[in-house]
Amino acid sequence: MTTDPMHPQDRLLFAEALIAFAGDARDLTVRQQRAWELADQLLTDADIPKEALVMQVDEEWSGPLD
Repeated sequence: MTTDPMHPQDRLLFAEALIAFAGDARDLTVRQQRAWELADQLLTDADIPKEALVMQVDEEWSGPLD
């Protein structure tokens, strides 16, 4: 059994940043399209529907507590 070292909120942070970079999904460069694909994969891996992303993000998240 493997343990995922990335906290779910970190995955959401990456997805959020990729989506912000990618911008409008109707007019994309190749890099922007890839950013959307990566964000989609991160959300799929976290079992979070794209529509629920904003509801899942914890705006106070700053990393795991040691």
